[in-house]
Formats: sequence, C-alpha cells, structure tokens
Amino acid sequence: MQKRLKTRLLLVTPLVGFGILVFFLGIGFRLGKHNVHPSAVLNDPFPEFSSVNLLDDERIRREDLIGTFRLVNVWASWCTACVEEHDLLLELARSGTISIIGINYRDQAEDAKTWLYERGNPYEKVVVDAQGEICVDLGVYGAPESFLVDPEGIVRAKQVGVLTRTVWLEEFEPWLETQVEQN
Repeated sequence: MQKRLKTRLLLVTPLVGFGILVFFLGIGFRLGKHNVHPSAVLNDPFPEFSSVNLLDDERIRREDLIGTFRLVNVWASWCTACVEEHDLLLELARSGTISIIGINYRDQAEDAKTWLYERGNPYEKVVVDAQGEICVDLGVYGAPESFLVDPEGIVRAKQVGVLTRTVWLEEFEPWLETQVEQN
C-alpha cells in the first residue's frame, strides 16, 4: 500500500508542478505588454554611427538625425513582419507627419533595394547595417523595431515588433504633439 502511494506521488508531482508553471505563465502573458522592453537607449542620445545610404552611397551619421523628430525603423527584406507595418510607414511618409529613416538590418543590398522598389519606399534615407553593429548599440532584438528620436537626437520611444496604428497613436504621436505645443 505504501509503495503504491509513493509511486502515485512520483507520477503526480511533476504533473502538478507543470500545471502550476503553466498557470503562472498564462497569467504573466495576459498581464504584460510584450512588445515593450526596457531599452538602454530610451531617453538617451541616439548612438553614434557612420554608415552609407543604401540608395545612393551618401554617408549618414548620427548628426543627420538632429533637428526634427524622426522615426527610425529597423527592417530587412527577409523580415516577414516588416511587411505588416509597411503600409503605415508609407502613409506616415506621404502625410509628412514625420521623417522616417530606415536601418536595413543584416541584409543584402540588392534584396533590400528590390524590396523597396516593389513595395514603395517610405524612408528619407536608409542606413546600411550589414553586420548589425548599429542595431547592437541600439539594443535591437530583431526586425522590425522602431525608435522615435526627438530634435535633439534623444530616443523618446521604442517599439519592438510591428509598429501598428494603435502604438503610433498612443506611444509615438503624443511626443510630436508636445513639440507643437512648445513652439
């Protein structure tokens, strides 16, 4: 009898433990914002960099981001999620709401150019980051990611994953409105 009880306990204990783990993970996934991650660059200056523009080989540096609000969008031709946010980026670019700078992350130049040609180009400039060094300095998890950079070059907001209209309206656009109020 005692041996049977021990055997049952040995079989049931891992199942109960697994059930408890699943329960708490489920609660955690329902509560959190999973696209918001702490960022080492949030409220700090955009990291120094020097690269070339994908479209014309012009040199691009951090200083080129200064002077106006900019949306910096990390993307790649191999990134399937980047397609999801592309229409919003095109809309923002056409509206003149904000200047958009792309960072082409770990991509082949010809693939990236073809991607933009086929889908449209929302970017004022496209920074080439073939080795991912700029993105490492930004704390990028992967493509797509977006950063709102203020006129002084300070990163004010970050979105990990697809930039949606809701995220734009709730997290990014309010910063632009504060700039309008100050002027």
